[in-house]
Amino acid sequence: MSDPTFPNHRRGPIEADAPADEPRGLLPVPEFDEQRFQLQFPSDAEPGITARAGRRGTRDKFVAGVRGLKHAIRGDSSFFAHFYRGVMIAIIAALLGVNQWGWCLLILGGSQVLLAEICHSAIDTLARAIGDPDEPRLTIAREIAAAGVLVVAFTSGAVTVIVLSWNLAQQLGWAP
Repeated sequence: MSDPTFPNHRRGPIEADAPADEPRGLLPVPEFDEQRFQLQFPSDAEPGITARAGRRGTRDKFVAGVRGLKHAIRGDSSFFAHFYRGVMIAIIAALLGVNQWGWCLLILGGSQVLLAEICHSAIDTLARAIGDPDEPRLTIAREIAAAGVLVVAFTSGAVTVIVLSWNLAQQLGWAP
């Protein structure tokens, strides 16, 4: 219990100003501004404002995607590790004679890992562009993106182990 002569004795720096009847550990929430979130539609009389962004053709979108992939691969060494593991898995799957459904699962799992890694790379790049990437909120965002890669990598790894072990069991005559 806290000492009555020192009312804020057990409270941290954030909680020192909170009244005694409020729960401890909560941060104050700013007032909600409902006007800020209302949709504002431009009138037809305003020139230069359109509902559509600049239109890009299929070729421009493809070029932008390839350029983004290039930036992601060059910016993060994890892509080399994923590529290396993917090649090893493909060689083992070919040697074990994996069927079409197994190949579909392996390709989907590998694609999901690459997608998660690209999203992590994009969030990491944004965090570095915004400011100090070691700022606590940006660090949390970067760690959440890394957690997404971790979850997808473990899931893909589990699917890979199941597909390859099933085919190995069939090759050894242990499975029907």
